[in-house]
Amino acid sequence: LVAGFMAALLLVGGLTGAKALFTLGVTGLAIAYALLPALIRGYDPIIVTVLVSTAITIITIAAVGGVSRKALTAIIGTTSGVLIAGLIALAVGSAARLTGFGTEEAAMLLYIPQEIQFDFRRLLFSGMIIGALGAVMDVAMSVASSMEEVTLARPRITQGQLLQSGLRVGRDVMGTMSNTLILAYTGGAIPLLLLFMAYGTPMIQMVNFDHIATEVVKAFAGSIGLIAAIPITAITGSRLLKPSE
Repeated sequence: LVAGFMAALLLVGGLTGAKALFTLGVTGLAIAYALLPALIRGYDPIIVTVLVSTAITIITIAAVGGVSRKALTAIIGTTSGVLIAGLIALAVGSAARLTGFGTEEAAMLLYIPQEIQFDFRRLLFSGMIIGALGAVMDVAMSVASSMEEVTLARPRITQGQLLQSGLRVGRDVMGTMSNTLILAYTGGAIPLLLLFMAYGTPMIQMVNFDHIATEVVKAFAGSIGLIAAIPITAITGSRLLKPSE
């Protein structure tokens, strides 16, 4: 299956597909050799995740889009959107009193031999940041790329027109990518949702279970970060890609 995925990526994407494979490898290495070891040593989960996410964003976008104003535009949009998603998740999750013990794996961390005192709430929010990163990066890169193409096709376009063009593209992407995040998180909770439905659990009671509430916060915080990345990317692109009228 992995070989098939790699072959399809190279066959369809060519050089861009090869770059995508490279960035996928970098992401895996960053998580395996930077993020997880730092967390297991007891470093602050949110700070570590923000730093690793920023590094992944810079390397991925620079590899795919090159070192350019387009790449810088997408990087600024992505990091801003992910930070907004993380802040919203932190604020709402704290207000909702999410514990971070929504899964058995989280509870099992209490008994690991390293005897680390994890802050499970911050660990939960760091997972939300990582979960939103891919979708936000996709949106920011799509908007930045489209704006660059517009400037190449219409060299005399004004900053205002370029901004509106970026926003229009962003709105189209937003309609599908918001669904992507929500459906992805819903898919992971389908067995539990079916269990609640089988026993006739009221909706208000269902969403107040820690696991379900966590998935709801993940989905909507990530979607808000994704939405916020669109105007930030468009505004940044209108300044960087068209520095003067």
